Amino acid sequence: MSTSRSAGTRIALLGIAALVAAAGSARAQETVTISVPMAISFPVTDVSRSTSGTPGVTTIGFSNANLSPGKALRVSAQADAASFTPPSGAGMPASHVSWTNLGASGGIGSSGTLSSSSFALVFQSNPLAKPGTSGHVDLSWTLAAPASGIRAGHHQLTIRWKVESISP
Repeated sequence: MSTSRSAGTRIALLGIAALVAAAGSARAQETVTISVPMAISFPVTDVSRSTSGTPGVTTIGFSNANLSPGKALRVSAQADAASFTPPSGAGMPASHVSWTNLGASGGIGSSGTLSSSSFALVFQSNPLAKPGTSGHVDLSWTLAAPASGIRAGHHQLTIRWKVESISP
């Protein structure tokens, strides 16, 4: 029997933060404090419809940025796998997950779609003129309709965050 309703299905994205800072023997060490969402859930009740992430808004923020003069901070995201790990059966593609920029301060936020083959830009700060600078981007997350054939249960996917000091 086929049904389009799947009560109790939880889809979760788990965050892993990675810091990539440009540091050479001739340069001072660059540092920043960064916060990324640890988990985003998608409580799917109807596999024929997209589902909003929970919490409704997540924030990626940075503070105490101490970068070389004129450098900017770039935050990107990538899925650790091409598809979610399902409780059984087929896994949904990571590309079913997208985010929308709801607003940013101290830089520009980008909307995008998750991929396992490349990092997608989420936020880029303005060039930092002074130490201790901060900023953030607010995001909402969406899971595209999983479609029939996806089994109920807890599906999981890990996101890897890349934080870079760049010359814009």
